[in-house]
Amino acid sequence: MATRGSWFNQILTYFENSTQERVLPVAPVVFYDDFLGNALATAAWGTRDAGAATEAVVADAANGAVGLALDATNEIQLAGIDWADNRTLVLNQGLVFEARFRLSVLPTGSVVAVVGLCGDHNAAVSTVAESIWFRADGNGIVTVENDDTVHETSQVATGKTLTTADWIIARIDCSDIADVKFFINGDRVATGTTFNMSQVPALALQPVARIGKEGAATSVGTLQVDYVRAWQKRS
Repeated sequence: MATRGSWFNQILTYFENSTQERVLPVAPVVFYDDFLGNALATAAWGTRDAGAATEAVVADAANGAVGLALDATNEIQLAGIDWADNRTLVLNQGLVFEARFRLSVLPTGSVVAVVGLCGDHNAAVSTVAESIWFRADGNGIVTVENDDTVHETSQVATGKTLTTADWIIARIDCSDIADVKFFINGDRVATGTTFNMSQVPALALQPVARIGKEGAATSVGTLQVDYVRAWQKRS
């Protein structure tokens, strides 16, 4: 692998040429968590937990990962991490979000996993007021969605279906808030859709990763997140 640098939206960004991981954005505001410790950094992350679901750093995971797991208990379950509604990432300051994740247990039934950016938490995934995220439903099919309370898209196809072995690098580029762009492993996806988030230009958001079943069911699924990065300008 070779690390290269380029300018994206007036920010010098170093990236791995083979994987397209943005390894070092030289931006005024940067957040990065590689989940390398033996527990979640609770000063940064809050958990969203319902039923027998679990959120924990995966023991001995190469390069660190946090696991969000549902089990087969017949109940409502939610496993998630976010910033406990501390919304400090600003949409129109050149915000970019990136995460590497996989579905180590594919969602079954009506289980839904999302990774990306959102406003305040809501237990029902479809009623989160503001969101820009990657979504995975049963069988590992990955779609993308956005909602700024006026402009909304739902489950736009990316052409990507995950197996349990597939890690993907998922990036959301908000450099143009009227045309937010989604990338998987460096390739732009859902290019035929315009994702407009311009209703509130300075909308404040938080990172989120969650998986859940909203009705009592024996469905299962596990979302593992290797790292989360977010960066933006100061103003």
